[in-house]
Amino acid sequence: MTYAANMLPSFQEGMPDKTTMFGSSALDPNSVQELQKALSAGVGVPALSGGTALQVQSLEATMRVVTYTMQNIKFWKLIPKLPAYNTAEEYNLLRGYGADNGAFTNEGELPQLQDSVYERRVAIVKYLATQREITHPMLLVRPAHGNVVGLEAQNGAIWLLERLERALFNANSAIIPQEFDGLDAQLFADPDFFPSQVIDLRGAQPTEDSIEDAANRIVEQYGIPTDLLMTPRTISELSKQIYPRERFAMPYNDGKLGGAVKEFDSSAGTIKFHPDVFLRPGRRNGVLTPPAAATSANAPAAPAAVAEAVNAVTTSFFAGNAAGYTYYATAINRFGESAPTASANTGAVAAGETVTVTITAGGGNPTGFRLYRANAAGAASTAQLIREIPLAGVYVDDNFLLPGHGRGYMIQGNVNNISFRMLAPMLKIPMATIAASIRWIQVLYGTPIVYSPLKNVCFLNIPDTLTVAQP
Repeated sequence: MTYAANMLPSFQEGMPDKTTMFGSSALDPNSVQELQKALSAGVGVPALSGGTALQVQSLEATMRVVTYTMQNIKFWKLIPKLPAYNTAEEYNLLRGYGADNGAFTNEGELPQLQDSVYERRVAIVKYLATQREITHPMLLVRPAHGNVVGLEAQNGAIWLLERLERALFNANSAIIPQEFDGLDAQLFADPDFFPSQVIDLRGAQPTEDSIEDAANRIVEQYGIPTDLLMTPRTISELSKQIYPRERFAMPYNDGKLGGAVKEFDSSAGTIKFHPDVFLRPGRRNGVLTPPAAATSANAPAAPAAVAEAVNAVTTSFFAGNAAGYTYYATAINRFGESAPTASANTGAVAAGETVTVTITAGGGNPTGFRLYRANAAGAASTAQLIREIPLAGVYVDDNFLLPGHGRGYMIQGNVNNISFRMLAPMLKIPMATIAASIRWIQVLYGTPIVYSPLKNVCFLNIPDTLTVAQP
């Protein structure tokens, strides 16, 4: 059954009354298995004896959040939102006002005919969702932190937004078909984007010079730079650059040291800084190494083989490594990532040579691979992520993308350059009652669109830690 978006209750709305919401229905084995995943009341009473049995247990009413919160979500808050009216969202681009001809004419002469150049494109709406569940007994107890349904709905919303925040940068429908194309995929799909709009830092931190250079590149493409998105560590490194210039008026009474960089006053205007923790390179939470085991029961099997061959060319960024490299590959799909499979050590790689890595799938319906690299015969725990690659499984490593390094973006952050077309905002959809629990799904449907790739700049190969040291 299809529901119109305005028929679905928003996730902020309350659930039905706990004493009247349960009906009768068959409970199949799969539902029993899902029920075990529900947020349940449990027992939770320790065995106490002596005087401790008379003590009243104490639990703070305020829950301490030890993971990300809404304050960590940066790009989603920044990107303009526009409504979508179809699952295939079309849009037009004005590519030119006319031919590059002269505008002067003789007196009274009919001028040359000029035609504007338009281009129609299409973006496919994609779907993000999570299922949540609360047992009936959990609704009857007195919770420590307020309404459990509201709390779990809030947690589901933040979980979805965390996945969305990462996807806005890294999602690639060529790797995982269920994903939309994020900022990376759309920028580098434009043949004119590289190298004009790419600043390769080669393991160095951004400086005032490189930021001014990026702003100028956007201006030269008729854009207006407004926002800079980088990891918190990168923004911190920028702040450290001003420490040697600090001067203090005497008497020195306020007791403050340091200085936080929040904006950059470029020749193209003021650029706001956004430290985004979800820009950290690597897997989730900035982990650079491959997982020891599959991250999901539905993840693909590990690759069957990873082969490498050194190519005797002189056109790469390798400076030479007599100890060679070991590559680790994992298979990925929309559910998760497999355990890694290792290649043999390449042996010596001379300066300027490249390495062709060929990955053979191992089953379980992979849609792409993640490739990691370690020095010499290093273990998987020392390997660092290079990039995701399509299912064809062939990658020529020329060391242009440094393992364990990340990216940053300067963008024109307004609707003339970028937007998120939203078919449905965050919604909560109640599910059928098939057990002594309530279930619902939270959904968000949409896709980002970059209208003018050249009005953005990508900073490549930014070190996220001070210990990244692969050649």
